[in-house]
Amino acid sequence: MSSLLLAAGCSTGEKEASKPETKTLEVAFCGIENGTFIDSNNDGQFDVGDTVSYKLVVAKASDKDGCDKIDGSFFGIEQVVERRDVDGEDVFLTSAQGTFVFKDGNLQVRSMGHLQADAAQMQAMAKSGAMDLAISDIIPVKHQATVVGQGGIYNGFIGTAMFVPGNPPVAEFKLFNQFGS
Repeated sequence: MSSLLLAAGCSTGEKEASKPETKTLEVAFCGIENGTFIDSNNDGQFDVGDTVSYKLVVAKASDKDGCDKIDGSFFGIEQVVERRDVDGEDVFLTSAQGTFVFKDGNLQVRSMGHLQADAAQMQAMAKSGAMDLAISDIIPVKHQATVVGQGGIYNGFIGTAMFVPGNPPVAEFKLFNQFGS
């Protein structure tokens, strides 16, 4: 009788681990609504410690022409932490964060980002205020970010996003629900 109870206990005591729900998403960066430069130390040049903030229009892309249907915004802010010379151009390593805002939920991203500026843009950034940006300045190189879902269909999701330059640049998300399915 005791061996029967032991066998029954072994067969019902284990549960299969459930796999977390996953989502993939591609978001196209379609245009810039505005950008602002803040010269933190008032030295008249864009350099370490300075900040750039911007608002971009985005679309959840389903094909190469993903910008045909704008359905969200991206609010970003980047603070310069290092200046580098890459092939004769200034590239700035930044501490970057932003939020993708959609009707069905938001996604917050954080990364070590990059900003790139040509000589004319550098001269225009002599004082704090509005600035002209191109999306290629905001996403000049491929880089990865961490992601946290904020409400709606993204509630409980965490993961990564790969920011990929291009025409248009995109963010490729790989998300999983930290609470299981």
